[in-house]
Amino acid sequence: MKDSQIFNINELSNYLTSKKVEPELKADIFKGVKSNSMALKLTDHIVRLINWDNLIADPIRKQFLPLGSEYQPSHPQSKVDSLSEEKKQVRPGLIHRYPNKILFLLGTFCPTYCAFCTRSYAVGPNTKTLAKSYLTKSQTGKTDTLIDYLKTNVNINDVVLSGGDLLSVQPLIIDKLLAKLVTIKSLRSVRLATRGLLFDPNLFLPNTPLFEIITRYSEKFKQHNMELSIQCHFNHATEISSESQKAALSLYQSGVTIRNQTVLLDGVNSTIELQKNLIEKLISSGIQPYYVYQMDMVANAEHFRTNLETCISISKNLTGAFAGFQLPRFIVDLPLGGGKRSVYEYEFYDQKYGIYGFKSPIISGEKIYYYCDPLRYLEPHVQKEWHGKISVSELYD
Repeated sequence: MKDSQIFNINELSNYLTSKKVEPELKADIFKGVKSNSMALKLTDHIVRLINWDNLIADPIRKQFLPLGSEYQPSHPQSKVDSLSEEKKQVRPGLIHRYPNKILFLLGTFCPTYCAFCTRSYAVGPNTKTLAKSYLTKSQTGKTDTLIDYLKTNVNINDVVLSGGDLLSVQPLIIDKLLAKLVTIKSLRSVRLATRGLLFDPNLFLPNTPLFEIITRYSEKFKQHNMELSIQCHFNHATEISSESQKAALSLYQSGVTIRNQTVLLDGVNSTIELQKNLIEKLISSGIQPYYVYQMDMVANAEHFRTNLETCISISKNLTGAFAGFQLPRFIVDLPLGGGKRSVYEYEFYDQKYGIYGFKSPIISGEKIYYYCDPLRYLEPHVQKEWHGKISVSELYD
């Protein structure tokens, strides 16, 4: 084990022993690792951020080392690929859901794996719980495909580069890709989606390859009336360490726009006060609060989901607490590829079955997409109905 990195169960066992973790809790952690759809992999920075003296309550531990006792059965409507990304691919790794923007999945690995990953179907190595769907095309081949696609679809003006995490992609590949993207005249924005400011913030400090690439191209994009920005991901104020804050402020002071997206996670950041603290920490770190996502209906991650009313209530109670441009938008990324909608934009709510119906006119006109609350929020007899294999199609179609 290098430094405090944890990449396998033996390293985890040794570390837990060194921290004098109780045998019963240790066994619960191992059970959680075996139940997880995502591989065990913790960077040195994540290991040092976890409060090993209060593991059960620690919000960072919960995201990366869920306990076996925390898992709950998935909602019958949950799916491994809850957003139907595989079906929406127009080329390997290229998802074109909205008319004028695309999502490009450059890599399939991350420095650390989040247990609630919405892309668990494809990200990271296989686990005992889940065999992954791999896109076999090389990164270089995929970047060529992206550029060709953009040249023949001039209506696209926004590209999100994601994965996996960009930290698992060689800086030279990122450099070459940005050099090509800056020449696409139809583009107006390119967003680098990464959780790297949490996983390994020192890689974003001045005099590092990533810092040099991002700041250099940020300036070049501006010269072409375009924006290159970072779309980061922090879920709790304690994740924004002094190192993360230093890296973010260095980028911000160099003219790079950084926007944060948060996932609402039960027991991690699911209160008004915790979200308020996070927003304040983001603002003081030169990061714009952007989105708070209602947790996707990802199979094998049910214990992370709240009901939608929790998300709506937090949003209502934070309105007015910050300047409007500092308040994140609370959204649902609709199952089956309906796209992002405000939590307030539902067409109906079936309180008995915990079902919200949304439309996404720009994507599919009058079609209804259904988001379902976790079963634990419903009456026991309704939970039994769901377990009896009812489906939304049976209820409404």
